[in-house]
Amino acid sequence: MRPDSIIAALIPGIDAPGSAQLRNRASDALTARERDVLAMISQGLSNKRTARALNISPETVKSHVKRIFSKLAVSTRGAAAFRAGSLALLRLPESTPKENAIASSEG
Repeated sequence: MRPDSIIAALIPGIDAPGSAQLRNRASDALTARERDVLAMISQGLSNKRTARALNISPETVKSHVKRIFSKLAVSTRGAAAFRAGSLALLRLPESTPKENAIASSEG
C-alpha cells in the first residue's frame, strides 16, 4: 500500500495529494479560540480544566468542542487530536496548557 493510500485510509475524507489544501481550509475554519481549546483537549484536559485555563465557562468550552468536531468531521476528542496532528493544526506551547491548568487549580 502506498503512503498516500495509507493516509487516505487512516483519515476519512482526506486524500493525501490534496491534504495541504484541506489543512489550509481546516486551519482557516477554526477560530483562534477553537485552536486553543483543541490544543488543550488534545492534551487530555477536561472541559472544566480547559475552561479554567481559558477563563471561560465549561458550557462555552463544550460549544467550542462541538464546533471543532463538526469542522474536523470527527466525533471524539481522540479523533480531533489525531486529525489536528495530521493536518499540522496543533502548535507546541512554551508551557503546556495542562501544566498551567493544574498549577492554577492548585493555587
